[in-house]
Amino acid sequence: MNKYIDLEDAKISIFEYIEGWYDRKRIHSRIGYITPQECEDIERKKSAV
Repeated sequence: MNKYIDLEDAKISIFEYIEGWYDRKRIHSRIGYITPQECEDIERKKSAV
């Protein structure tokens, strides 16, 4: 269990978790069961051509 100094500290921790792991590494059915990072990598390769 995490202990936070104040509400702002808790908000920062939650934001870092969501942006740093949950949304980046979790597979999503709407993008073909790949991670958002994999999707971005694919799109970046397509636009580089």
